[in-house]
Amino acid sequence: MKRKIGPALAASAFLVAGLIAVVYSGKVPLGVPGEWEWLRVKAAPPVLGMLLAAAGVAAYAGYAALGYRALGVPSRIGLRETSWVAGLVASAVALQVLIPMGAADEYDLTKWAYVHYFHASTGYYQVAKEQAAADPWKFLADYPRWIEGQDALHIGTHPPGLIAMHCALISTMERRRAAADFLNAAMPPSVTVAFRQLEAIDRKPLPRADRAAIYLASLITLLACAGTVAPLYLLARESLPPQLAWASAALWPLAPAANLFQPGADAAYPLLSATAMATAAWASRLRGTTGLGTWASAGLAIASGATMAFGMMFTLAFLPVGLIVALVVLATRSISAARRIEVVAWIGVGFVAVVASGWLATGADPLAVWRWNLRHHARFYLEYPRSYFAWLVANPIELAVAAGLPAVVWCAIGAAADRRYVPRAAWCTLGVLVAVNLTGRNMGEVARLWMLFLPPLFTALGVGLTRLGGGPRALFATVILAGIQTLGLQALIQVVYPI
Repeated sequence: MKRKIGPALAASAFLVAGLIAVVYSGKVPLGVPGEWEWLRVKAAPPVLGMLLAAAGVAAYAGYAALGYRALGVPSRIGLRETSWVAGLVASAVALQVLIPMGAADEYDLTKWAYVHYFHASTGYYQVAKEQAAADPWKFLADYPRWIEGQDALHIGTHPPGLIAMHCALISTMERRRAAADFLNAAMPPSVTVAFRQLEAIDRKPLPRADRAAIYLASLITLLACAGTVAPLYLLARESLPPQLAWASAALWPLAPAANLFQPGADAAYPLLSATAMATAAWASRLRGTTGLGTWASAGLAIASGATMAFGMMFTLAFLPVGLIVALVVLATRSISAARRIEVVAWIGVGFVAVVASGWLATGADPLAVWRWNLRHHARFYLEYPRSYFAWLVANPIELAVAAGLPAVVWCAIGAAADRRYVPRAAWCTLGVLVAVNLTGRNMGEVARLWMLFLPPLFTALGVGLTRLGGGPRALFATVILAGIQTLGLQALIQVVYPI
């Protein structure tokens, strides 16, 4: 089987090289012409920055290979695994700081200041600063009525979570001057320069508290996105041995979408979706035990529901996540149907408890908010018509590019070689995404909008790698290829702010 590793890696290399060549040529649209296309970067990346980013990818590939070798002995989750996964989280954070250093000027770490500030990119900071900061609780209480009059873009299709987060960060930085000063002093030079450029554009100073709040929002996104490797490992580990779970998690920090869309909030959501799925999967597994395991199962199920409810404060994309979670539980063959339903019920308890608590705390009816969000989302396609069949084909291609073609190759091999061994989370997610695509719920920008569905798909990666006898060297090569794709796309495509 090891003789097949070479052709598989060669196929990944061919796909990566072909993708970069096609994007570089400028002859193929990055979307559907006349409806939505990703913009292109015209400036060249800095040589030194690209070398630093490449060195970071190489060092991370080495750590991934070492971890794969160290976890080669099947075992229960213990201190040894925990230590390696903690190191993976730290390595992922460092890597996702180094990768943008290889981008062109103003597409590098300067985006940590730009993305949250520009209204055309997100708009949540501007709403928080101009409309909500004076009395956040009143704004939240009035949100069901306020959202009714909003547009069909970012603000109108989302619950108030991001606005509330920016209010909280601004308020905290205004009250904690020492913390604000520390964050301002600790910013990378390129981020500091970016804030000065924003002041020059607006011809007015940006308060130090606001600078710190925006920077902190970017740091939170970074930590959440990189930290997704932990729940992703646990999700895979629920049904796979350590090596396979490690391989699945190790590729996540190199996913193009997870890097190019930072510090947009969409890059933070995979942490929540992976956590909800991992806790639900383990709740199902433990429900087959007795005593303490039963209580642990209920606790994990409640945590899964609570995590999804928290996610619903930010985006309604957690509705299909909830469907995936339910399918993961119901597909658990090791427990009876009655116990599966019991786990789903506990998940519902956690979800309802958090939603009800938020309703009581703010006075805002979440059902009314979600209803208006869905109406605005439906209105978007009336105001910006899309071609159903064109996006039906384009969406899967864009999703594969967003995940990283080397990862997709191993996932496909895993699904084809031993579909019964692939974790049920991957199959449930794939089924829901096919249904969502067929219904036309998302026609465009799936690299951003579907990012939170990528982690469970990655659980098939380790199966493909090991089924062909791949070892540390194969994982090392795969990480390098994934890094080449991400660095190449970063140098060619602009995705996070429209300037």
